[in-house]
Amino acid sequence: MYLLLRLAFLLISASAAVQVSFTNRLKTLDDVYNYREEVKINVILNETKPEKPESSSGTTIPPHVQFHNSHLNTEEDPDFTYNSSDCPEEEWNNVRTDSIPMAERHKLWTEMSIGNMSYLYHETFSLLAAFVYKDQIIVTMTSENQFNKTVYCRYYDCRRKEIPDQFEALVYPESTVFCARRPGAKYISISETLEEKPEYSVPIVPRIAKPPHYFTVCMATLYGDEPKFLQIVDFIEYYKLQGATFFHIYLRNVTDYDRVLLDDYVRTGDIEIIKMHDHHWRDDFMWHHVQINDCHHRSKYFSKWTALIDVDERIEMKSESYKTVTSFLDTIHDPNIVNLHFKIQWVIKEFDTPARYENDEQLINEMLFHKYQNTSRIGSFWTQPKCIIRPEKIGMMTIHAPLAIYSGIRRSLVDQEIATVRHYRNVEQRVFQGAYAKMMGHAPFNITPIDTGLDRKLTDSILNRVKWVYDVPDVTCDQKQSIYQYHAGLNASCWVEEQKRLESLNATLLDPDLGSTSDSLFTAEEFAGVEATTESDNERNKN
Repeated sequence: MYLLLRLAFLLISASAAVQVSFTNRLKTLDDVYNYREEVKINVILNETKPEKPESSSGTTIPPHVQFHNSHLNTEEDPDFTYNSSDCPEEEWNNVRTDSIPMAERHKLWTEMSIGNMSYLYHETFSLLAAFVYKDQIIVTMTSENQFNKTVYCRYYDCRRKEIPDQFEALVYPESTVFCARRPGAKYISISETLEEKPEYSVPIVPRIAKPPHYFTVCMATLYGDEPKFLQIVDFIEYYKLQGATFFHIYLRNVTDYDRVLLDDYVRTGDIEIIKMHDHHWRDDFMWHHVQINDCHHRSKYFSKWTALIDVDERIEMKSESYKTVTSFLDTIHDPNIVNLHFKIQWVIKEFDTPARYENDEQLINEMLFHKYQNTSRIGSFWTQPKCIIRPEKIGMMTIHAPLAIYSGIRRSLVDQEIATVRHYRNVEQRVFQGAYAKMMGHAPFNITPIDTGLDRKLTDSILNRVKWVYDVPDVTCDQKQSIYQYHAGLNASCWVEEQKRLESLNATLLDPDLGSTSDSLFTAEEFAGVEATTESDNERNKN
């Protein structure tokens, strides 16, 4: 009733050609309030604008009042006094700029051809996302062959109506366009000319306020046929113990079983899933550069520090002085430290992780840090290192290091006595055939378990999450049948199978060669009970 009345008053104020009236020939809200049956509203076409109903007095519901007529309003909530063409005014989004910051720096880098990929065969920009900061909007794309192309930023309001105030820009860095700001812009697209129809616009995600996170993690794109649920939960729970408070998970493909876990992390606000897909060809492993670029910009003014790592990599603290990643980051106050560079050491991973959770013992035994501890010597800073960055200070990011920075020192080398990256390398070389040889080139290998305290906490965290998601308690067939019957007399499949089994057993007399042919497998009373149940269910289905 409450919603119907809201609709009534909105329609009254919006158009003189629409008239509303109460059923049962009632005229006023007092009439409705005191009517003993539920009242409805008729919405009809009429050139005569109806009068506003009179207000009802009283705040309690007298015994004679019909319940559905008791919650009445005389005017619309101010938050909803708008129509289909209105867009809300937002102070943060009432900004117009005529340029982008660091334009001269970008021009210099372009002339030096820094970051020119010329990769793949995209014929369109293929927008991925857009983020608005105090002084600019950054659009990320999945194309990697549009370097230094002149484009136009096309802005749209909350109703996706174009704002006629375009901005000329360049594709730089690769897969990125920096645009000026426009008041009221909620969506954005890119076109090569002003005359052409741009591709589908994407929403502009605000990055205006102070960063809400201190340390976040970008996980490289998930793909491939190896089951992932255990690696995913290990990764997320490990870095949560290291102080991370949010994860950007890039997804190409996983199994439906794995996806249930990811969706549960979305439910609890731990992760955002970014689906990697466009309408151009590329193999699954070829999304890495696009993922790094997008997560770099996605993390600007979202987090102070961001790690860019793969699902099989763990930043491992080695010093007693720093038990977690964030305890180490808390000691860094030099504004010129913008990229922490970590050495890698490999762990031989001989088998795929399991496809499903079976029981606690199986899960504990299969946990990466329990099953795989054969660890190489530590590599150099130039052998596939991984990074934790200050996103807003990086100009251009790649998989293993920044290509260009806005301020600070490009590489800050973290001593191996403080931390390294433990990389669980699968010996089955699905994509990169030289990976195994590179790992074995860092022999000798030694058994090195992780810290015992961390082991205990991580084991508990993984168990708790996996059991919450996958250890779903079953109920009896009778309980299932009871609920199925609630839905128009449906039958549970287990119950149907059981009835078939019982009827088959009773109908089948003992084989003549084996004995009597006249005795039922059930007593008359037992079979009568089965028949009565079946007849009762059939009668309920008819009704």
